[in-house]
Amino acid sequence: MSRLATPQVLNQAESANNAFSALSQVSQHLSNSYQYLEQQMRVLNDALAKFDSEKTQYLFEKEALSTQLDSLLETIPGAALVLDKQQKVIAANGSAKHWLHDNILGLNWEAVQADCLIRHETLSDQYSLKSGRVVALSTSTLGVQAGQLVLLSDTAEQQDGSKHAEHKTKLSEMGAFSASLAHQIRSPLASALLYASQLTSNTLSGPVQQQLSVKLLDRLRVLDSQVSDMLSYSHSGEFVKQPVSLLSFIERLERFYDEKRIAFHVSEFHESEVIRVNQEALIGAIGNLIDNALEASSHSQHVMCSIEITDERVLRISVKDQGLGLSEGQQQKIFEPFYSNKSNGTGLGLAVVQQVVNAHAGEINCVSNLDVGTVMVIRIPVLISPLTKQSNRSL
Repeated sequence: MSRLATPQVLNQAESANNAFSALSQVSQHLSNSYQYLEQQMRVLNDALAKFDSEKTQYLFEKEALSTQLDSLLETIPGAALVLDKQQKVIAANGSAKHWLHDNILGLNWEAVQADCLIRHETLSDQYSLKSGRVVALSTSTLGVQAGQLVLLSDTAEQQDGSKHAEHKTKLSEMGAFSASLAHQIRSPLASALLYASQLTSNTLSGPVQQQLSVKLLDRLRVLDSQVSDMLSYSHSGEFVKQPVSLLSFIERLERFYDEKRIAFHVSEFHESEVIRVNQEALIGAIGNLIDNALEASSHSQHVMCSIEITDERVLRISVKDQGLGLSEGQQQKIFEPFYSNKSNGTGLGLAVVQQVVNAHAGEINCVSNLDVGTVMVIRIPVLISPLTKQSNRSL
């Protein structure tokens, strides 16, 4: 006897089918989710691998940059330190460790300064180390990182380097000048030899011999002036200074020009006044200015040389002519070595004058107007004397 399909049986069958269908859907959903998770895992693994590669590359580049920074710091002359934004030392070259502290990394810069540097009494950017070395300090900001680069340079080495560079430049200039000097000497030397050879003739009258002697002396003076300029320029402004009576200094200067059209005017000063100068060099420099003024003036014009002591205890010497004057362009070049507006000039005269003045810690200025004349003014703070008996001299 067969079972009839009752409503109860039909409901059970339908429920089973529904459960099976739901189970299949859940299973499919789980399968899809698993596949999605696997896909996401692959994406994450790829991203992680890329991150690890980039991190490794970043660390490599950071290490390379650190190595380059260390190498760069070592090439910097003197002591070099890098500070972070908290002012702690994060890098330093060998000189910094040797001059300041072996274990300087990680130390606070202010503490290092207090322990190792002694501030100069007058110069704010210079310090003394415990070893006695004098250094100049400079700092610069390292971009957006708010860190700083600190440099300590040996002032003695800087001065030596500057002198060495100046010496090389001067040698180069002297080499270029030698050819020019040889060319310039040839003409007056040939003339001097010619006049000298004619003087040996017994057929010349007394007046002719006198004229030849004057011409010979003039050519010899030109030669002497050219050689003197070269020798003075080679001194590089280094002259030995000694105490000299201002009165005797002025009298000696006047004796050189007692027969020429020079008007000396000397203001009040004390006879015991003493100046510390290189007398030969300074008189030569003033004489150079006077000779230039005489050449710029006509025979009917006089040259004024004034000497005074200012209220600031400065020796002021001015030489004024009534010549054609200098253009603005000429005034800017007259102190340059080898510049000359004369056909027979060496171009060293005023360069030597400026060196002499600089060697005496002074200054020289030119004031000139076309068709009016030129005034050259020297100011030198060289007075070291007591103040006693007063003298008023006007010549």
